[in-house]
Amino acid sequence: MHASLIILGSVSLILSVYSIERIKRTPQECQFIIWWAFPLGAFVWEDLLVYGFLHAVLAFFPLFLGKPELWLTFFLIFWVVRSAGETLYQFLQQFILPKHHPHYIDPYLGPLRKIFGNISEQKCFILMQISMQSITVLSLIGLYLIHTGNI
Repeated sequence: MHASLIILGSVSLILSVYSIERIKRTPQECQFIIWWAFPLGAFVWEDLLVYGFLHAVLAFFPLFLGKPELWLTFFLIFWVVRSAGETLYQFLQQFILPKHHPHYIDPYLGPLRKIFGNISEQKCFILMQISMQSITVLSLIGLYLIHTGNI
């Protein structure tokens, strides 16, 4: 199991770093990669950027703790949060009217654009959404570890 987690963490990290180049290459459109990146919860390159780092942490941290079996719990917590987020997104996509962003936050997207260039609002929103889902995953994992005495 140790070798599998090292490989998973390393591949996730490499894909995450590679995603930066892919995001910069197509600043205005999102490219779907769901067919091969779905096991990591990634549907577009922006997802893979954030989730690649997250999955590297989820793979390496249990090894650091000396409890590689915790990875499965971490992975399941990730999928609970990811699927809940996508369920909410799909409901909103179907039923919310009018079809526009509820707030004008373009001036606050500057830090993301400094990193990735003049990327679209959609890409910025995806990066922010996935970052918040990752924070939720890490928070739930922290609660689990504290509650079970694994830390």
